[in-house]
Amino acid sequence: MTKTLSRDQINQNIADLLAFERDPLDVAQPPPRATGLDLSFIFFSDINQGLAHKYQMVFDLTEFADQNGFTAVWFPERHFHPFGGIYPNPAVLAAALAPRTQHVRFRTGSVVLPLHHPVEVVEAWSMVDHLSNGRVDLGFASGWNPNDFIISPHTYADLRKIWHERIPVVEKLWRGEAVTFKNGKGEATEVQVYPKPLQDKLNIWMVISKSDDSFRYAGSQGYNVLTMLQGIDLDKMGEKIKLYRDAREAAGFDRDGGTVTLMMHTLLHQNLDTVREAVREPFTKYIKSALTGHMQTLPKEQRPSEAETAKMVAYSYERYFKTGALFGSVDDVKSTVDHAVNIGVNEIACLMDFGPDYRIVLESLPYLQLLQQFVKHRFA
Repeated sequence: MTKTLSRDQINQNIADLLAFERDPLDVAQPPPRATGLDLSFIFFSDINQGLAHKYQMVFDLTEFADQNGFTAVWFPERHFHPFGGIYPNPAVLAAALAPRTQHVRFRTGSVVLPLHHPVEVVEAWSMVDHLSNGRVDLGFASGWNPNDFIISPHTYADLRKIWHERIPVVEKLWRGEAVTFKNGKGEATEVQVYPKPLQDKLNIWMVISKSDDSFRYAGSQGYNVLTMLQGIDLDKMGEKIKLYRDAREAAGFDRDGGTVTLMMHTLLHQNLDTVREAVREPFTKYIKSALTGHMQTLPKEQRPSEAETAKMVAYSYERYFKTGALFGSVDDVKSTVDHAVNIGVNEIACLMDFGPDYRIVLESLPYLQLLQQFVKHRFA
């Protein structure tokens, strides 16, 4: 039975997806703790901009990452919506890029595990592990959009439970262990996956937005975390990372051993004004597209009006630009990077396919190299 919400509750819930409670840069940041920080790229949306093919930006940025010391590229799983719908199968994309690269790791941000049988996941990514010479890591999400579950409607009702149950099964199959499933006749059948992955151990990320319970659960299982600033600021995210670290320690894992990866929208250039001009229109459209994706889950009569949506988009843009992204020159973003490290972030995944003209994305790459150099020296 669908719970009916008031219009005010609906507007608040959607605004919270991209709004921030306060500006963390209003407070002077302390020097960063002495720890490493990795940079990677993450892809999420469908911005073609008349390029040679749908995936040209992904190919170009992946090759740049591979050649310039970035740790990983993250590929999403998205379905049935213009906002990211070109990414229905991240394994296919990783398989196409593996022979073109040598160093960068291929990660999923994420596989929506309740949509897939564990054998299906391990078979596909084992092939990519071989094609990449052992450069696969996997991030798993529970999913949330009921339309995505056209693929697997019977798992929607218990999606979080199934998410938790299937990760250990994937781990067993990845190690080459036999696991029992029912075949087409309903008979219990032991299977192993071929080819066996090159890597004996699979590095696993849980993809989490802001659920405290999910941060605790990831820590208690010893998994890594991929997260984002969805309705919270960096300080609030720091509180959630502490929950994760506490749970790791309580479960007997090294408190500081897991990786917390934070996705951040990124565009660096010579100065802040250049970036502001470049991102205002596409980022506004990007936020609106994201909101309409979330609105799909609401009954039509409960969805905000165009005017209400416009207000939420305008507010979200201003807050996000100031506190939730790496926008501006390298000097402009250094304090945000320091702040992220101080709250416990180990890796920043730069999201750049949100809509700026591809010319300026290419122009930004030398500034990303400068940021990479800053990070290496700052957090050596």
